[in-house]
Amino acid sequence: MVARAAAALLGFLFLASLIFVGVVLAAFALFQALAGVAGVAGAAAITALLLLVGPVIALIVFSVRRPRESPLIALLSSSSSPLIALLGAGAVGLAEIFLKKKKRRD
Repeated sequence: MVARAAAALLGFLFLASLIFVGVVLAAFALFQALAGVAGVAGAAAITALLLLVGPVIALIVFSVRRPRESPLIALLSSSSSPLIALLGAGAVGLAEIFLKKKKRRD
């Protein structure tokens, strides 16, 4: 189990580093393309602006958009079918019992 967690962590770090290197290389390529036209400072400013505008727009779009409720949660908490809500609560209780850590006394 520890080996799987370590492998997952290493895989995550590897993918994160690939994304980071890709963004840095894209920024450098954009900077080099604009350096002749706008000068070094202007190219750096334009590159920074272009690489910051996309994530900011995505953040605004995702924060404005209302999250949808899961259909399973809606079914389990529905007031029109109390039997399904009762069965859902029982399933959650059973999952909690089986997933609860057992305390061992040595």
